[in-house]
Amino acid sequence: MADAQCVLTLELRIMGGSDMTMAPQRGNDYGIASIDVLTVPDAAPEEWEGFKQKMADIWMGYDIDGAKLNACPHWAKEWQGLKVGDKSMEQHMKETAYKDEIVRFKEQLAEFGSSQGWTLDELRNRFSNKLWDEIVYS
Repeated sequence: MADAQCVLTLELRIMGGSDMTMAPQRGNDYGIASIDVLTVPDAAPEEWEGFKQKMADIWMGYDIDGAKLNACPHWAKEWQGLKVGDKSMEQHMKETAYKDEIVRFKEQLAEFGSSQGWTLDELRNRFSNKLWDEIVYS
């Protein structure tokens, strides 16, 4: 495996915390560094996958005073198939990174839907996808 598959760009944004329920910044009092690593479309898939996992291992391993940071990927980026320790990233998102937020998010959606005349099941049937079903609705 090549050591460097980031042949296009690395973008870094420093942001503060957020009180938005499903935002990656939620609960991060120290703020966050949002890092987007890109490569060219014709990068060798096995090298790119290995590189992404190596980066995820580093970023998901950060801690402050021995406590792991609640690191999580951007919802709209390429993270499916990665691992966090012995868990899939999908499991990590559901069981660790957004465990409490998912419960609250579904409560908020149901409350809003009730005032608008639709149910959470109707919303799921209309707008969900396989990944959202796995992480949020299962």
